[in-house]
Parts: sequence; C-alpha cells; structure tokens
Amino acid sequence: MEKVRVGVIGSGFIGQVHLEILSTFDDVEIVGVMDVDKNRAKSVAERFKAKVFDDLRQMKDAGINAVYITSPNKTHFEYAMNALETGLNVFCEKPMTISLKDALALESKVKEKGAIFQVGHNRRFAHVYTFMKERIDNGTVKPYSFQIKMNRGELLNPPWTSDRSYTGGFLFESTLHLFDMARWLFGDIEEMYVLGKKSVYPDIDDWSIAMKMKNGIIGTFTSCAHASWMIPFERVEVYGEHMMMTNEEMERVHFCKGLGKEVESHDFTKVDFKEKWGYITENRLFIDCLKEHKTPPVTVSDGVKVIKIIDACYKAVESGSAHVRLEG
Repeated sequence: MEKVRVGVIGSGFIGQVHLEILSTFDDVEIVGVMDVDKNRAKSVAERFKAKVFDDLRQMKDAGINAVYITSPNKTHFEYAMNALETGLNVFCEKPMTISLKDALALESKVKEKGAIFQVGHNRRFAHVYTFMKERIDNGTVKPYSFQIKMNRGELLNPPWTSDRSYTGGFLFESTLHLFDMARWLFGDIEEMYVLGKKSVYPDIDDWSIAMKMKNGIIGTFTSCAHASWMIPFERVEVYGEHMMMTNEEMERVHFCKGLGKEVESHDFTKVDFKEKWGYITENRLFIDCLKEHKTPPVTVSDGVKVIKIIDACYKAVESGSAHVRLEG
C-alpha cells in the first residue's frame, strides 16, 4: 500500500491530537514535525518516529504530500501560502486566516495551484451535529428558527487568548465553529443585526446577533467570553413544526418528535473525545481526498465564508452600524 506522507507544523495540543489519529491510519506515514519550539518539536517527533524539519522546502524534499497547519492563529496564512507555493496540499486548523483579505488571497492561491485544501471545522463531524444535519437533510425536521450559544469561561488561559493581534479576536476562537455550524445546518446568511461590547476584556467579549438566512430561516446567535465555563457552554437549538433538536456541547443530543411524543436522546459522554468531537472523521476524509484527488468536505471557500461573517460582525460594531447584509 502506498502511504500518504504527512508533516505537521505546530506540535502543541491540537497538533498532537492530529498526530495521534494519523498514527493509527495504516495508509499514512508521519514524516516530520516543525515548530518554533525546537525542544517540543524534538520530543513530539521522537514520540511519532518522525524527523524535525526547519522549513517547508525540507518537508517537500523529504517527499511529504501534505502538511497539517496546527500553529497559532496568526501564523496560519503565511504557512499555508508557503506550503501551497512549495507544492504541498494542506489541512489548516481553524481559523484559516485572521483577516478577510488574507482569506481571499488564500482562496485564490488554492485555485491557482489546484491543491487539496481542507479547513479544520471539526464540529461538522461531531456526532451531535451530524445527528441534526441528517434529520434536516432527510426532511424529518424542517427548521423555521434557531438559537445558537457559544460561550467561553475566560480569556486568561492561555495568556495570549485576549490578544486580538495573535488570535484575530474572540470570534476567531471557538465561536468561529458555530458560525460555520449556522451555515452548514441552515444555509448562507442574508442579513444580520449585530450588537457587541467590551465588558471585561480589551477585545469585544459580548455578542448578540440576530440572523436571517437566505432561505427565510431566522435565528439568534450569542457569545460571551467571560461566562466562567458554566456548562453547556455550546448549544444549538433547532425549532421545527412542534419539533425541536438541541445538544449539550458534544456530549448529548435530544430530539423532541412532536407534541405529546417521545424525546429521542443520545449520550456520547463515554466516547473518546477525538471521535465525538469529529477529529477522527475529518482526518480520515482528508487522507481519502488526498488519495482519490477529491474535493475535501470543508473547502477553502467554506473558510472564506465564515471569515466574511466574522469580519462583518467586527465592522458592524466598530462602525456603529448594526445592520449588515452579506453578499456572495
């Protein structure tokens, strides 16, 4: 069996999650690791029987087919552009970039190079959300409205989390996943009414957004960065005709089938987090797309659309013009 040869840029927590998963795939060879922290890179490379590389050219020369970019947010764009220029395929953790300008440039480069480029929006493959998606797509539930909540307990740990120049801003952190989920479950956004303020941190840390989708579905989206990790910190509620679906983070999902009818519940508490959070599936699909030269399930254009939403939210609050219409 010819193996897909991969390298990982960034050997922190999420980089090691991907490495652990890839190490279980018979058709993958982990060739190398890159990290500004050379000691950590050496330790992680030894653990996965890989080499330490200093740059992308070395990775390409070593016969690597694709790289995983799992470094800090602000570095994603430069690494991704360099990887594409070097002739490598890319799996890029979210956020794809921390600016709309860079996202559009990256989208153009992917098309120019004809590369396989997947964005790490892992929530699409989490059991609780695939449950919802399947019932929407097969017509069991026709959504009329929704509520989405994505809170964070604090912006203190890691200490750079509240540094917008480093992360792009609070919305580029976990909240980004739920903007993607809104698109994935309910379609593209037509217009928003956006309110935001700085309550505790230097970044805008309280958000309340009303959304209208192009298909007429309406919903609300809230996100707070100082909620002290009160659970569930992540929830999507879908409202159909006397039906409702809701989740408790990635742990549980519930489906009320109608007035006076049963509620179907699934509990994933005991499932390994790499599976229930969707990491295993997204990795398997990326590797399969590399082998079969197929379009990945989360494309660079999906990444751009989410960053357009976040860009519009920040511009709305900073300009004082709360109403936003999204084009394209």
